[in-house]
Amino acid sequence: MERPPKHEYKEGHYVELLQSGDPFFSAVIKVIDEAKRYIHFQTYIIDEDDTGRRIADALVRAAGRGVRIYMLLDAFGTKYLTKEFIDTIEDSGILFRFFSPVFITKGFQLSLRLHHKVILTDGELAIIGGMNFADRYSGTAAVREWLDFAVLIKGPECIHVNSICRKLWNKTFISKEERATEIVYSTPSYEQNISLRVVENNWYRNKIEILRSYRAALKNARHHMIIFASYFLPGRLERKLFRLASARGVDIRIVLAAKSDAPMFKRATSFLYEYILRNNIKIYEYFPANLHAKVTTVDGKWCTVGSYNLNHISDYGSIEMNVNILNEDFTSGFEKILTDIIKNECRQVTVEEFLRRRTWWSRLRGWTSYQMIRLLMRIMAQMTSRKGK
Repeated sequence: MERPPKHEYKEGHYVELLQSGDPFFSAVIKVIDEAKRYIHFQTYIIDEDDTGRRIADALVRAAGRGVRIYMLLDAFGTKYLTKEFIDTIEDSGILFRFFSPVFITKGFQLSLRLHHKVILTDGELAIIGGMNFADRYSGTAAVREWLDFAVLIKGPECIHVNSICRKLWNKTFISKEERATEIVYSTPSYEQNISLRVVENNWYRNKIEILRSYRAALKNARHHMIIFASYFLPGRLERKLFRLASARGVDIRIVLAAKSDAPMFKRATSFLYEYILRNNIKIYEYFPANLHAKVTTVDGKWCTVGSYNLNHISDYGSIEMNVNILNEDFTSGFEKILTDIIKNECRQVTVEEFLRRRTWWSRLRGWTSYQMIRLLMRIMAQMTSRKGK
């Protein structure tokens, strides 16, 4: 893959790959326990289960030792939190609020959503990824955790992450005492010296940096791409870029969920299987558990990890954050992990198998699901865009 303009990436970072399961949540708790001055905690979902309470307890402990905590949760993703849970958080001194509660009911939402998953401590360390804070991402001895990834980063881009988190927290009219005022001007550089860039999608703020990253990756890929996609429904331009990349000889492997927590989305994705396979792009389905990952690697040199799904809901309806990493050692190591998962825990969907399991009923359901989701995407694009945009 060709190197993007140099000024877009910063060097001097330490990066650690984190995978869903108990080690991820232990790493999160360790980071919270080591925070000294302040924490930004922003996520789509935190559940009132064992995992969610472990994280909440760690935040309460941090508040107890004087750490200033800004806890921003999406109003739709966390709509089932009880008053007792919220009271415990607020009584500890944590500054707490919901993001964008307008047009929210128990079964419906129609407004911009906070979908990214970010923890920033002291402006010097950030964990950015796709995992929510719930038991299904932790797993048990009997039930496999949902597959997902995150990265822990230290270095100069934490200044940018701090700015993003601070602006989101200060978005509404809140009191002077509750405003986040911490500004970071410099951070240490690290010997690992990884180049990376933190990118956003926020259609309301005219930011489509992650979507542009994917388009650039598809245009610039030369040898191979690996894509793990939980809710895969690329738009027409992206499908064209997939087709063109495959036509020039790029080996593209797309890993999707065998069974999904969003059946309608799964049916809509399956509707695209014929197009994908017809263009010599390989499809694999992940079987051990739900696949929630949203990661991509290109040519063993570039990768992206975060909350962004390759669909227009992430483009128009959600605030997303990814980390784009330009480093051959890190990316090749990540590719090995993904390749092992494909080899040992996935099954390839061949053209013959696809045709064998396709029926007129499955085609009708897939087409209907696809059209309904496309309509929802158009509505979201209108609802979340500024007037006169």
